Amino acid sequence: MGYMVGHAQITQGASTLERVRAAGVLGCGIDQEEPEYSTADDHGGRQAFDEDLCRAVAVAVLGEHALVRMVNYPDDRAAMEALKSGVVDMVPTLSDDFTHSVGTHLEFMRPVLWDGVGFLVLGSSPVMRARQLSGKKICFIAETAVEESVRSWFAREHLDYVPFPFQEEGEMEAAFATGNCGALAGDRTRLAGTRALLGQHGKPTRLLPETISKDPLAAAVRDDDAQWAAIVSWVMEALVQAEESGVAKANAASRGAEVGKAGGGDPVLWFLLGGSQQIGSGLGLANDWVVKVVEATGNYGEIYERDLGSGSAFKLPRGENELREHGGLMIALPPK
Repeated sequence: MGYMVGHAQITQGASTLERVRAAGVLGCGIDQEEPEYSTADDHGGRQAFDEDLCRAVAVAVLGEHALVRMVNYPDDRAAMEALKSGVVDMVPTLSDDFTHSVGTHLEFMRPVLWDGVGFLVLGSSPVMRARQLSGKKICFIAETAVEESVRSWFAREHLDYVPFPFQEEGEMEAAFATGNCGALAGDRTRLAGTRALLGQHGKPTRLLPETISKDPLAAAVRDDDAQWAAIVSWVMEALVQAEESGVAKANAASRGAEVGKAGGGDPVLWFLLGGSQQIGSGLGLANDWVVKVVEATGNYGEIYERDLGSGSAFKLPRGENELREHGGLMIALPPK
């Protein structure tokens, strides 16, 4: 998979699919949410996850040798403005809530990553559950959505809340590492990154099991191109359905060939892998696009484990990002 830098050349009047194919590259906006820029959102480093989602869309549209132009932005607002102005063609993960979706001229897909505020404690801490933090100092970056979520949760649970706000992340992490915080509060993706960083310096930490807020992240596109929205949406759905159906990076090609020869069988697989000759035509794509995508990126579970889970430095449990059949929230829409 290749990468390109620079600005996309946009042809006025053409559809997004036509523009992407004419340019031969997909423009992908990465919301890095750097702490000094972002106060509304505090998600952690998910760049590899975001890049894989964009790569999946690029392969669906441009084929197995697709190019992706990754453009990094310091916060969600900058990424949204770049998307609206046509500098990029999609942003793979943005907070899917009222303020991000209403009046912004963006269209959001279904959530592809569930995040939320949690707590990180030192490995030596006796605290095992969030309710045991009553009366202990809770460290967080001041005037952020995290602060609001923590204050609301302690009030809702009728627990003794002892806030310990900071203006600077490095100072906060130093206080936490030296035992001056009962717990560090933040979105679990960011806490997983902090845990990995402190672990490199010989400071073991633990994520408590609770998530005290809901913050779904979803791919976003402009709201003026229904075909492009459908393409991005169904790429996300296909990644989840591939995991549900046992189609993975290692077997996608062989499963696709089996469907092509055998016919019938599992109707979901028959449709998903192009046997019905319908999954491509409705979107303006080749009928084997799902096979090519999964060959390139793996299914949803493979992407998660590689970029955020057990195969990454973050070691973030899937939790709500598990398939529904395993107790999570991820379930694909039926293809027909």
